[in-house]
Amino acid sequence: MDKPTNTPPRYNGIEGQRLAILHRLASGPATVEQLSADCNAPDPRKRVSELRKHGYPIKTHKTDRTNPDGSVNRVGVYVLDVTDTRQCELNFNQ
Repeated sequence: MDKPTNTPPRYNGIEGQRLAILHRLASGPATVEQLSADCNAPDPRKRVSELRKHGYPIKTHKTDRTNPDGSVNRVGVYVLDVTDTRQCELNFNQ
């Protein structure tokens, strides 16, 4: 039987979500679904909007995604438009 611990759960705050999204986009384009899963961000669209307001050049491209039943959905793909990923290491709260 597991012993209960008094350690409080680690809070996944907004800033942590922003940083996770920024680092994920530095490695390549991602959909909302991918950002939500990879970055533990319940609403990555809001976090991307906030990052854009902080000056990060994140663009949205549209692409078609085929569903298992053969139907097609148009989805957005976020792309961090930087040539030097060291920019992602900046602290945008300064």
